Amino acid sequence: MLSIIIPAYNEERRIGKTLRDFIGFFDRKGLTYELIIVMDGCTDRTPDIVRGFAEKKRNIRFVISNERQGKGGALLKGFAVARGDFVAYTDADGSTPPGEILSLLKRIGDCDGIIGSRWMKGSCVAAKQTLMRRIASRGFNVLVRLVFGLDYKDTQCPAKLFKGKVVRDVADKLEVTNFAIDACILYVIKRMGYRVKEVPIRWVDKPMSTLKIGRAVPNMFFTVIKLRLKG
Repeated sequence: MLSIIIPAYNEERRIGKTLRDFIGFFDRKGLTYELIIVMDGCTDRTPDIVRGFAEKKRNIRFVISNERQGKGGALLKGFAVARGDFVAYTDADGSTPPGEILSLLKRIGDCDGIIGSRWMKGSCVAAKQTLMRRIASRGFNVLVRLVFGLDYKDTQCPAKLFKGKVVRDVADKLEVTNFAIDACILYVIKRMGYRVKEVPIRWVDKPMSTLKIGRAVPNMFFTVIKLRLKG
């Protein structure tokens, strides 16, 4: 079974379409899957919308956190309840089409994980991020390569898939609650001797992001440094 975790914070305008797209796609493929929506301190109608889907589909599951913990905290809650042989995660905005998650599953081969990249040759970015977001993303990736020694071009792409046993092995070793969770997962996986490959992906930037660059980037920077010092 494939578990797909979707962290969501105040996504009432987009979560419905994202869920319809994923449900429609994977139902047509006839795959055994579950969607796990982790609602992270939402103050809008996101929980009501998700409950509506869950009432109609048994494989739509959700976790509600009354206090906002951040993307990392939401993912850890999703990891704790995921039942799949493979566990993927992506953003609630639909920037990663469902077909790309299936593509990762098909291409994982004998590796323990596989991540999508927006910066590799062969990637297709239908709508680019703003200049500020691109600078922040590439700058953070350079930091991660230097501090963690990770040879990936895009640690922050919201399209990742791992074997279920890998997720269960690393989840209790993570304490990160912010957007640095992606890089920290890859670092811990590397330290444990697992193999993760990077492949080009089809991706489209979506407006209305809840990420505040000025606040998120410094927090991510200090999280990476702290984890590296702890070893």
